[in-house]
Amino acid sequence: MKKKNLKRIGSTVLVTTMALGLLAGCGGKSGDSANSTTKDANGATVIKFGIHVANPKEQESVTYNIVEAFNKEYEGKYKVEFVAADTEAHSKNMKLAAQDGTLPEIVHLDSVEAPEYNEAGYLLDLSDFLKENADIDEALNGMEDAFATDDVQYGLPYQGNVQGFFYNKELFDNAGVEYPTDDTTYEEFIEMIAKLKESGVTPIAIGSKNNGYAMWEFNEFLSRYGWEDNIDSYTGDKASYSNNDLKACYEKMKGLADAGAFPDNMATIEYFDAKQLFNESKAAMFGTGQWDCAEFDKNLGDKIGFWWGPTFEDSSYNQEIDMKVPSAPLVVSETVGDNDTTKEAVYTFLKFYYGKDAASISYEGSTFPATNYEGVVANDSQYAMNAMIEALGNGWETPEAAPDQTVNPAVQKAMYDGMFGVMQGTYTPEEALSNMDQAAAN
Repeated sequence: MKKKNLKRIGSTVLVTTMALGLLAGCGGKSGDSANSTTKDANGATVIKFGIHVANPKEQESVTYNIVEAFNKEYEGKYKVEFVAADTEAHSKNMKLAAQDGTLPEIVHLDSVEAPEYNEAGYLLDLSDFLKENADIDEALNGMEDAFATDDVQYGLPYQGNVQGFFYNKELFDNAGVEYPTDDTTYEEFIEMIAKLKESGVTPIAIGSKNNGYAMWEFNEFLSRYGWEDNIDSYTGDKASYSNNDLKACYEKMKGLADAGAFPDNMATIEYFDAKQLFNESKAAMFGTGQWDCAEFDKNLGDKIGFWWGPTFEDSSYNQEIDMKVPSAPLVVSETVGDNDTTKEAVYTFLKFYYGKDAASISYEGSTFPATNYEGVVANDSQYAMNAMIEALGNGWETPEAAPDQTVNPAVQKAMYDGMFGVMQGTYTPEEALSNMDQAAAN
């Protein structure tokens, strides 16, 4: 289920990002704060946690609750404090902090940024942490492989991401359409779309204004057209994307648009607008991940279903692929390794974060943790999450990383723009793939 050949991603993503000069200069320690330990008023060792949202309590409630539980258990000894900012500001702030030696002890980084930090020498190798905590290593079940080079474990997955199509059973019933299954082909999917549209609903809610947050279901398309099998061709300084496999994949995306699958105003709405259409039962399907489970439970209840997407009869690659992949990693500042007190505090938090109690908190918040522990499951009223768990029960293979998380930022942007350009008629599949080639070359 796990060991695909994606460990080399760390070095391949690095090439372009380092060329951009985002983290110029050598890594390591600078400033007097690098080896110091911060204590709060009660004498507890403070662990700074750089997180990618401005309001963790509201925007990352599961992580907030895990931190609160940790702080309660270790009151007076250790205390985690968030260093919070919205995603864009967080990215900029962490780059500056890395350069001046003030990087928080623990940081959430984007998957395409973390290898750069590692190469620059800003991150602590967590290999010893996993060796010291064999139960956590086992519970991660290979999810950590996405954030490792041949000799460095530079990060651990923040959560587990499960991506695909949610669907509204009631709208399918009203349209006389059978629910999709693992065996549903692309051609049958097109027939479903036609019947759903005839019933008066939007078949698939999607918005392209923030396209990086709206392509989750299409990672499955890419995988079923051989992305992981051809990973050597899609990463590195000689990456190329103009081939018959990806052309066929992008043609299938265009086929959905040609079939009338998407809202007429797709170009002018964003992810949250599209999700609202689904929540209000105005759209039959919506592509997203487990982060929306709690919201769907509230709005749709037991009407919710989950599906991986269609299989493709014109593809010679494995079609029995699910999409449960590691989310962007948590990393630890390299300076932590130079202070035994701080290192002990950070490792204690990581043991808690990746332990069974925190996994239970994740499930309670309808979020898949990066770990799997026996007896940690969703409850009966978590309909959306249980739909995902049922889908995962097929035992199919899953990639080590989502396709869009294996390329550098420039190619990633071209990928997103190309997908939606094809669906909106701005680009042909050939043009979209050529743009990815140019992004890789530059």
